[in-house]
Parts: sequence; structure tokens; C-alpha cells
Amino acid sequence: MAHLSSISETDKKHPDQVDGDPILIEISWTIHDYVLHTIPTLQVVTNPLLSRQFSPIYKEIFANLKKLNAEYIRYAVWYPYPKLAVAELDPPSDLFQCGNVGENFSINLSCEQSDGVISKVDFASYGTSSGTCGKMQQGVCHAANSSEIVQRVCIGQQQCSIPATSDLFGDPCKGTVKRLLIQIQCDPPQNNTYYNFTYLDTMLEDFLDATDGHSRIISFSTQPNWLFKQATPHIYPDNATFTDWGYPVGTQLVDETMQELGDYYGRLFAWYTRGGFIDEYSRKHISNYQYNWDYTEIFNEIEGEHSMTIEYYTRAYDAVIQGIRRHTNNYDMKYVGMSLGGHNEFSWYRYFLNHSNHAPNIPLDMISYHFYAFGNSRTDPKDWESFFGQLDIFIFEVEQIEEIRKSLSPQTRTTIDEVGVILPDDNIPEAPQFPMIYWNAAAALYAYAWAIISRQGIDVATHSQLVGFPELPDLQLQPQFPSVALLNWTTGEGTAKYWITKLLIDTVDIDNDEAVVTQTTDTSGKNIFSQGFISKNGHRWVLIINKRYANVDVFLPGCTGGRMQIVNEASGFGPPTEIILTLSRITLSPFAVAIVHMPSSEME
Repeated sequence: MAHLSSISETDKKHPDQVDGDPILIEISWTIHDYVLHTIPTLQVVTNPLLSRQFSPIYKEIFANLKKLNAEYIRYAVWYPYPKLAVAELDPPSDLFQCGNVGENFSINLSCEQSDGVISKVDFASYGTSSGTCGKMQQGVCHAANSSEIVQRVCIGQQQCSIPATSDLFGDPCKGTVKRLLIQIQCDPPQNNTYYNFTYLDTMLEDFLDATDGHSRIISFSTQPNWLFKQATPHIYPDNATFTDWGYPVGTQLVDETMQELGDYYGRLFAWYTRGGFIDEYSRKHISNYQYNWDYTEIFNEIEGEHSMTIEYYTRAYDAVIQGIRRHTNNYDMKYVGMSLGGHNEFSWYRYFLNHSNHAPNIPLDMISYHFYAFGNSRTDPKDWESFFGQLDIFIFEVEQIEEIRKSLSPQTRTTIDEVGVILPDDNIPEAPQFPMIYWNAAAALYAYAWAIISRQGIDVATHSQLVGFPELPDLQLQPQFPSVALLNWTTGEGTAKYWITKLLIDTVDIDNDEAVVTQTTDTSGKNIFSQGFISKNGHRWVLIINKRYANVDVFLPGCTGGRMQIVNEASGFGPPTEIILTLSRITLSPFAVAIVHMPSSEME
């Protein structure tokens, strides 16, 4: 298992000191700048480390999520693990019941629904057969005894389980990867669907329990890919913990009316919010869930996943809302649209935010888009100073998006619901582990992003993401963006990213704090960022961020006797270090983030 230690060899190197006098931070406490409106929060992306069935640390993960007390937490049910993300991985198949698994997995067949028995084996092949239910075709490699064995085990039984092994069928083609395909019928006849909430339920239960009493944005972002036209059927992994980066295949829906798409989401939401749903064959599926949440986000990074045009996505957005309403009769749910990975696609915002491009009575409650900084090195902390300049460019794009939103749909809110860093080669198993100081660089980037975004009046800035991981051989897990993690993937402890998120959540008083005019002698902004805030009750606090892989000295007049909370390399996987300031001169270690609570006194 890949472990994270508190100090690495790279961390032990003493960084440079920024030359010159301390940087002076000058705050005009009586001159208003802007009202603080932007909520700091995080996103939680489903993966095996969150699952009760697979994770040795899921309890620690959700316990630390609960401690954040965050609002507008985004929960993204994302595609790389299809069995963790999709409730109906195979399409309804009428009177045929089918299974398709790889070697060493089993097909489970059942006629319990009709209180009947398996009466006919239409197709059975262990080898290289292919095809979908009703259209299975024998391959070049085929175990001739396949049908005989399946009939012997299953005929006359209400249910049976057939393992795909050469021990059972013999090996018809040594050295070739084989699959087992079976198609049966029941007596009395039975219409068949393939809903399976085994993994979705447990993770959502734990997430909703950990965030109870707080606002949530739920994104079931992955559609069953059989809803899309495909040249050949896509085979998803049998193992629920194996990644499938190619799952979102197809660009056009089979059902051009998009009602089938809406019905999938309607049934999914009825399962979690209305105690169950009626399936494609009018059969009731009971869950007893009666959950509620605030916002539902429709899809994720639409320009990449299924390569939708904005016109096509807008139709799909409307169809999903109509489907949810059709199956749940819930007209109070609010929705988040777009979730763009690219934030400079300005024509997309113009189209989507134009209400005339939507069906009647479709709300545009909130839009979302994402920002990631990218490094050129996994191991050179000096390279990570570039993160901040990338954020500065992004903010110019935010300003343009805001102009479009205010012009076309000013009542629509905005969440930038993925903000973070992705290091190069992040999902390559052999990629070198980054040093501990990286957590501080990424934490500083988020703190800076939140502060700069807040000047634009954006509603929510979401830190990405609760847990990722490198290759974990002991758990048979392939890498899942380790550089985005807020938690230590071996213990569930908070990294600097987690503690900065918590520090901001605990400190910020939304719509009660206001920013005041703040200037520094670091006129280029190359070394630090600083912003002063004052609350309605007179509490004054200052955010200071070191943007350099070097020690930086600052001078903050009037801070003596105040309290500083600082997240830096020394705080490691622990909470911010708290210091009572005895001097106005403060030394910030590389990529440190500090909040200084000024002493009570007459304002300057």
C-alpha cells in the first residue's frame, strides 16, 4: 500500500528566503470593498475508498467529512466505477433474462419475480461470444458443453448461479480471455430489468448521514451508456473496484425524444426520495428511502463526457427535470446545470442561460463550472508557484461569464464546484509520489481561489475533492487522482487541503463579513496575497497566503496580541497551529496560509 509519511527528503531541503524588507500589509478597516458572499466547501466523488464494501477507512473518511460542517457540499456519482455509479447497467430485456461476465465471476439468474422457474436456456457460451440480450452470437472460441451444463444446473430451478471458469466448462482456447454469456426464459414468463443499488445505496447513506442538517448538491452524473447509440456494446468491468475510463461511449441517445433518459433519472430519484419506483414493466421496486436534498446537478463536464453540444445538453437537462417531476411529483427541487470542464466556452453560457432555449417551466436555479491548475512536475515544489498565475487567468474568464449570467438570467446562482490541482501523470501507477509540501501548495491555491472568486460574488467555491489515491495494490485499486485528495488515503486524516477548507468554513461568516480595502508593498502580487475582513460585530481578521516555495516575512501593523491560525509544512496532517502574536512581523514558511484574528481595539 502507498503510505504517506509526515516528512519526505524533499521537504527537508531548506527553501530560499525572499530577500528584502518584510512585505507591509496595509488595511483600511473603515473603507468597504465588497460583501463576503462566497461559501467555501468541497466535493465528494464516489470511489471504492468511500464504500463500506471495499474500504478499510470509510468510517474515518465520513467522520472527517462530518467535522467540516460544510454547506453546499457536492456529491458526484462519477463514471470511472460503473457499478458504483449506475443503477441500471443493463437495459430491460423483456422476456429474456441475460448475463455476461468475465472469467472467475458468476452469472446469477432468477425467476423469483414471477414465482416461476427457469424453463429454457436460449443461449449459453463460455468462450469469445458477444452481443446483447436477444442478439447473442457464438464466437470462434466456444465450449461445446456450455448449454448442457447451464441446462443441467438451472432448468427447473427458481434461481441458479453459474461461475465462468475453465474448471466447470473446460478451456476451449488456452491463453485467450474468455467470457460467459447466458440467455434464459422463465415459466410463467417474466419481464426482466437489472436494477442494482448495492453500492450506490451505502455510499449515499453514509454521505447524507455525515452531512445531515447541511445543504447538499447531488450529482448522479453518469448515465447508463446503453441509452446511447453504440456500434458495439460496451463491456463494463465485472469487478466494482476496477476503473473504466471508457464508460461514457456514444454521443446520441437511442431515444431521440429523451423520455427514456428522463425516466431513468425519475426512477433513480424516486428510489431515494419517494420510497421506490415503478419500472419499465409497471413493477414496483421498494426502497423506503425518503431523503431530501437541496440541489440536483445534471451531468458533469458535458463537453467531454458523451461530447454533447450545448443544444443537445440543454434538451437533455430539460428532459431529466421533466422525468424527475414525472416520477416523483417534486416541483420544489432546485437544479444545477452545465458543470463545464472548460470555463471559456462563452457561447455555451449564452445559449443555456437564455430561457427561450428551454421547455416551459424549466428552472435555471444555478450553473456550475470547474477550474484546475496543472503543474509540470510532480516533485519540484518550485514549479507549483505557477498555480497562482493560472488562477489569475481563470478569474478574467469568470468575469466574462458573470457578465453573461447577469445579462440573461440574473436570478441564476453560480457554483464553481471543482477547484483544485491535478499534477502530471496522476493516474499512472508508476508516477513518483509528490513530497508533503505539495499539500500546502494545493491548499494555498484553494485559499487563494476562494478569496479571488469571492470578489466576483460567486455563490459557492468547491474544493476538489475529499479522497483520491495512488495505486493501492493491497486493495487492488488503480490510481484515482491522488493529487486532488483532501484526506490521507491510508488513514483518513486531513491533509493541509482539508485543514484549509475547514479553517475557511469555520472563519467565514457569509453575508455578515465584508472585505475592506487591503494593500501590500508586494505590488506585483508575486509573493503573497492578503485580504482583510470585518464582521458586523466588529471582529477583524486577515487572510495571508504565501505563494512562494520560500520563506516570506510580512509586517501586519496592529496584530500584536492577536491570534494566528496557520496551516504550513510543520502542521502536517494536523489542524492549524495557533499562536498568540507578540510581534507585528510574521514569517510565513513555503505555501503557508494564515488567518490572523486581530485584537480588539479601535479601528484604524
